[in-house]
Amino acid sequence: MAHFEIENTPYSYDESRHSYFHGLSDRVKRMRGEGRLSPEVLYRIRKYFRIKNIYHSNAIEGNVLGVGETRQVVELGLTITGKPLKDQAEARNLSHAIDFLEDLAGQTRYPIVENDIRQIHSLVLDGIGEAAGAYRSVPVRISGSQFDPSPPESIGAHMQEFGLWLGKVSTPSPDSFASVAGLLSAAVAHTWFVTIHPFVDGNGRVARLLMNLLLMRHGYPIAIISKEDRLRYYDTLEASQSTDLTPFIVLLGECLEESLEEYEHAAREQQEQTEWAQSLAQKFTEPEKVRAQNEYEVWKNAMELLKSYLRQTVGVFNELADYGNVYFKDFGSLEFEKYLALSRGESAKRTWFLRVDFRRSDRSARYLFFFGHGSYVLRERCSVTLHVAREEPQNSYNYERLDNVTAQNVPDLLEIGYEISKERFVERKRSGRASVGKIEDIGRRFFEEVVAKHFRT
Repeated sequence: MAHFEIENTPYSYDESRHSYFHGLSDRVKRMRGEGRLSPEVLYRIRKYFRIKNIYHSNAIEGNVLGVGETRQVVELGLTITGKPLKDQAEARNLSHAIDFLEDLAGQTRYPIVENDIRQIHSLVLDGIGEAAGAYRSVPVRISGSQFDPSPPESIGAHMQEFGLWLGKVSTPSPDSFASVAGLLSAAVAHTWFVTIHPFVDGNGRVARLLMNLLLMRHGYPIAIISKEDRLRYYDTLEASQSTDLTPFIVLLGECLEESLEEYEHAAREQQEQTEWAQSLAQKFTEPEKVRAQNEYEVWKNAMELLKSYLRQTVGVFNELADYGNVYFKDFGSLEFEKYLALSRGESAKRTWFLRVDFRRSDRSARYLFFFGHGSYVLRERCSVTLHVAREEPQNSYNYERLDNVTAQNVPDLLEIGYEISKERFVERKRSGRASVGKIEDIGRRFFEEVVAKHFRT
């Protein structure tokens, strides 16, 4: 696939995604023009986004505080008994760093410089890290990654180069509001920074803050990479080490879409000084919450059982196959709040669950299973279901739902649901029919059809 080079950076992206990025840009411009990104709306949900941002950014790094506990520590200044003091300090620190970030976001005449990055890092690790604000003097390895960050003796030069580029792209002109270039700059800033990995600790949190700082300066809302997308996030960063930013920018775009949907929700509701999270809580009485939680646990266990079976099938397949391999990629589970949102039919960005990659010599087929609203056929039986998508075209990082793929080599399986009340799986096929099925049968047919349709000849 042809790639567009991102000017003055080592990165590029697949040209097939260019129209998608323009669509995001146009959507933000249209919302601002229609007053749906007015100061009143922004103020109304600012506190909600702050807590959500702190919670997810810290959770990605292993922080154990929940959303409510994060709110108590940040907004009420409470100390939570039984929770690590370090995790509570991380929540307070990130809140202070966001204060500094919001101040910087409004000073668009002044470029972001290296000293600003050091200041952000100092706030993130205040009282936690001994070297807050100081570049590392030792080599580091990133757990689970094949990539080696810059050696300590190169960090100064690499950060100087990065800082010069950052200064140029962080002072946008008035006519570059919500531009594609601004979106790309935010993605580059994040990836380039974590590639250098200038600090011993806190690089991920600083990178996400820099990304959102550039988004805000260029007229976009912030993008929150959620805890649920942690494994996919790491996967996109690993892919970006080859200089191809396509997977990361696609993830960033989906996170922006989710933010825009929440801004639109706030604008429609026009609830003065009321957070979106409060309106969410009011929709459920306590007994309904308990019931929903119980249903979620049953549903989640069923989904994990399905995942386990597919993972085992991949293992057996690889043991028996003489040529080629199948790879299983786990992207985590759907958390309760997102499950609730999807079950009520609310907008939610695509949440990846797992991917199965089939490869043999020059042929490959990537199938993605992601959570979404139940289709019309399954909606009455299963409110949240797994949809199946395929990478189209090959090596493009673009996944199309099988419902929308018209090629001849498409498996029959389009959607999997779990009927909680009857404790059974149901599947929707290309014929449009829904039928009850055992995990083993659903998985076996899927694997057989993929092999037959892609690799028989």
